Amino acid sequence: MSRSGAVLAGAVALAAVVLMSGCEKPQVSQQTQRKPDVAAYQGTDNAFADTSWKRGDSAAWEEQLRKRSQGQNEYSRASQP
Repeated sequence: MSRSGAVLAGAVALAAVVLMSGCEKPQVSQQTQRKPDVAAYQGTDNAFADTSWKRGDSAAWEEQLRKRSQGQNEYSRASQP
């Protein structure tokens, strides 16, 4: 293959990539979108929520956040045996 043929093949491939990039549908699930008018402690419908937390319980929500943040605190983690 000559050099001009390789350049032409590269240009055609680049043009194909650019043209096909606009054909992809957005990859956003309808289930992952939240309504912005609901407080976070009001609840979730996913199976990964902690079972000790009850929907609508603001105090339990704050406690879960505090526990999770303490697990990420390097000072408290270093003092544990």
